[in-house]
Amino acid sequence: MKKNIKAAVFITMLLVILIASTVSAQYAGYYWSTSYQVMNIGTADTNIDVAYYDTNGNEVVAAHKTFQAVPKGGVRVVVQFTDDPALTGGSYSAVVSSTGQPIAANVNQQLIANSSSSFSPQPPFSSYNGTDSTGTSTTVTIPEVMYNWYNYYSEIFIMNASGTPATNVDISYTPTTINGVAAGATGKTDLNNSIPKYATIVKSQQSQSSLGAPSGTYSGRFLGSATITSDQPIVAIVNEHNVNQRKLMSYNGFAQGAPIVAVPQHLKNWYGYYGSLLIANPSPSQTASGSITYTPDPINLPGKSPVTVPFSVPPQSMLNRYDGPGATAQQSDLGGFTRFIGSVQINSNIAVVVKENIEAVNPGAGQAGSYNGMAFTDATPKIYVPMIQADYYGYYTSLTVQNTTGAIGSCTITYYSDSQYSDVKNQSKSYSHTLPANGSFNVYEGHGSYGTTYTGDINTDTFWRAGSGKKFIGSAIIDCGSTAAVAYVNSEKDIANADSMYTFNAINGQ
Repeated sequence: MKKNIKAAVFITMLLVILIASTVSAQYAGYYWSTSYQVMNIGTADTNIDVAYYDTNGNEVVAAHKTFQAVPKGGVRVVVQFTDDPALTGGSYSAVVSSTGQPIAANVNQQLIANSSSSFSPQPPFSSYNGTDSTGTSTTVTIPEVMYNWYNYYSEIFIMNASGTPATNVDISYTPTTINGVAAGATGKTDLNNSIPKYATIVKSQQSQSSLGAPSGTYSGRFLGSATITSDQPIVAIVNEHNVNQRKLMSYNGFAQGAPIVAVPQHLKNWYGYYGSLLIANPSPSQTASGSITYTPDPINLPGKSPVTVPFSVPPQSMLNRYDGPGATAQQSDLGGFTRFIGSVQINSNIAVVVKENIEAVNPGAGQAGSYNGMAFTDATPKIYVPMIQADYYGYYTSLTVQNTTGAIGSCTITYYSDSQYSDVKNQSKSYSHTLPANGSFNVYEGHGSYGTTYTGDINTDTFWRAGSGKKFIGSAIIDCGSTAAVAYVNSEKDIANADSMYTFNAINGQ
C-alpha cells in the first residue's frame, strides 16, 4: 500500500499529471485542467519549489515556481488556468521540493469550457494525492480497472519517478471472478512501454475491447485489477469515467500492501450515497484471506453492533463488496442494515490493498469519489489535510477521521486559512472532537447539519467572517494526542445530477 507520508522523508513530492489545456475526449466543448494545494506540514517556515516536466521529460523552465517562507500549516493554491501561463496545451508532471521541511499536496481535476475566458470549473471533478519517495516502486498495484463496465472505463497515468528513462514498463491485467465467472478476458498485457525521466504516459482502457470477456455473462466487459512493473521507480494515478452519468473517480496506485487496513467511511443508502469496497491481492502466488469488520457510526446509528465477515481473494485478483442499488446478498455484507454509515477494518493473512468508492444514486446528487484504504501501521495521532473548504463559492468539505485503536480519543482540529482566496486570510483556530473507540467522527461544512447532529467548525463560527463574506479555503492539522488515526476528505458543491465531488486521503505524519 502507498505509505502515508512521514515527516522525516517528505521533502520532495511528485505530482502526477498536472494537466493544462488538454482537450477532453469525453466531453465535447471542454478541456481538462488541474489545480493543486501544497501544504507545509513541518515545524518551521519553508521555501517550496515546483519544477514542471513535459511528456518528453524536459523541464518547462519558464513555469518554475518558488513560494517563499510558507508558514507551518500554511498552504499555497495553484490553479493551472490562471497561475501557469507558461504551460501550453498538454499534460505535465511536477516535482515539488522544500528547503528542509516536510510538505503534502493534493491535485484536483476539473473541466473548463473551450470558450471560457475565466476559471469557471465544471464537473465532473476528482482529486488524488501527491506522492513522496516512499510511495514510488518498481511494482505498482491498481486494484480496480474497468472496460465497458456498466458505462465505466478507466485510464492509468504512469509517471517515471526517477531522473533516468524507464524503458521497460509492463502492465498485466487480471479479471475478478463474480459467482465463479471471470469478469473479463484473461492473460491480457501491455508490454515494453518507455517513459522519459519525470514524464507521464497515459493508458486508457476506453478502447481496449480485447479486455472484454469473449462470451458468457460478462461478454464484452472487464472488471479486475492490474499490476505495473518497471525498471525504474514509478507512481500511478487512475481515473474512472462514467461519461453517461458524468461521474469521475480518481485514486493513487499502490506501491505496497498491508495486512491490516483502515477505511474511514463506508455507506449504504445514506441520504442517497453508497459505498463500494475493493480488496486486491498483489501476491502472485498466495491467496489473501481474513476478515472485514464494519463498525457503525455510534452517533448516527446508536446501539448497532459491528458486523464481521470472512473474505478470500486469489493471487493478483480483487474482491468487490458493493452496497449500492440492486446489491445482492452475494455482493453485500450489510444485509442486516437498511442504511449504514461507519468505518471498516480489513484483517488479512498477507498484505492487501484496499480502495473505497463513494457514490450517489444518479440522478440524485450525481456525486462520485474514491480514496485509498490506509495501513494501520501508517496511522498516527497527527494528520494533515491540504484542502479544507467552507462556503467557498458553494464548495464545502466533509472530513472523516477514523480511530485505529480500541480506546476513545479526543482530536483537536486546527484550521489555517490561505493567504489569497479566503475572506479571513492567514488565520488559524482550533476545535475539539471526540473520537469513538474503533469508530469515526465527521465534520461537515455544508449548509446545515449532516444527519441529525454534525455541524461544521468553520461555517458556524463568526471568527471566519469578514462582514458578509465567509469564504474559506485552506488547510487543517488534526492532533489526536496519543490516539492513532487516519482520515479522508470529500469536498463538493451542490450541482444537481453532476459529479462535483473531490475525494482524497489526508496525510499521516509526526
